[in-house]
Amino acid sequence: MKHLSEIYPDPQKVIELEPERLGQHVLSWLHSSNEANIKRADVAKTLSSNYHPSFQHKVAHAVEQALGWLVVDCLLGESPYDQDLLYVTDRGKQAASDYQSARPSDVSNPD
Repeated sequence: MKHLSEIYPDPQKVIELEPERLGQHVLSWLHSSNEANIKRADVAKTLSSNYHPSFQHKVAHAVEQALGWLVVDCLLGESPYDQDLLYVTDRGKQAASDYQSARPSDVSNPD
């Protein structure tokens, strides 16, 4: 899966995305990472890291909102032992697979 900055080179577009739309990419990225558990803060930090420092904070906030949406929709789960650890649920795995197969043009070229 491409890094967020490869799909959306303009950080302002990321900031303006609805959490549902950004969440699709975040979920797909998490699913492709094959990590069993990942720290919530690391997701926002990693996905915002390729942008200019003046935008990283706002992009990280947008990613955090997308993560919140994913948790509420049960596409991501929080570890019962550490709520800072997230995992992709079975429902999330299916949604990530559907997103990648149904929207290959969005993944490679969002505009």
